Amino acid sequence: MVHSRESEEQNQDIRDDKELVLVQLQKLKAQRTQARGVSQENLVRLTLESNATLKALRKTVDKGEKILKLAEICRKFETEEEKVLPFYSSVLTPEEQEEIEKTDPEEFNEELAKAIVDYTGMENFWKRYNKVKLEQLSLQHRRTQLLKINEKLREMLRQYLDGISVSDEVLSQLNPLFIVNHRSNLPRPLSTPTAEPGDKKPPTTYNIIEAAHVISHIL
Repeated sequence: MVHSRESEEQNQDIRDDKELVLVQLQKLKAQRTQARGVSQENLVRLTLESNATLKALRKTVDKGEKILKLAEICRKFETEEEKVLPFYSSVLTPEEQEEIEKTDPEEFNEELAKAIVDYTGMENFWKRYNKVKLEQLSLQHRRTQLLKINEKLREMLRQYLDGISVSDEVLSQLNPLFIVNHRSNLPRPLSTPTAEPGDKKPPTTYNIIEAAHVISHIL
């Protein structure tokens, strides 16, 4: 009887231990599944970020190669002065430069200070960029002037060609160069008084305008 009771207690302890082990095993399985899910998510995120980084780096490399190619092309169009002295000296006067050096850096906010630091490293680049920008604006202004001059010359040429050409449109307008049978299509002058009988007939007068005279006034 005592032996049977001890055996039953041992069996109960074994069952309790088994249940504890099973519970612990379930917890470990759940933790393993959760860790596997987190690892899978991290792996996916790492893969996506890696691909995005590779694409960004490839774009940076392509941009750098493009800049080098453009620099090589632009090098051919540089003047001798630009090849010898590619960077102009500062346009600031000594007084302005001294005033800038005396400025306390603490007066700048963080954003402005960062911009100044970034600009310092790219100072030579911005010098050349600003120089090209000014030349571009100057050429655009000159182009506008030339277009106006060209338009004026075209109008003068059109007037000249209308003066020496014969067409329905030209014939319908006043043209001092068009004379047929000693007559022009210009308005007739005011009539002169009628001559009395017996008076000597005055000689006939013709108004002729030379083309060279008209062209000199047009041009």
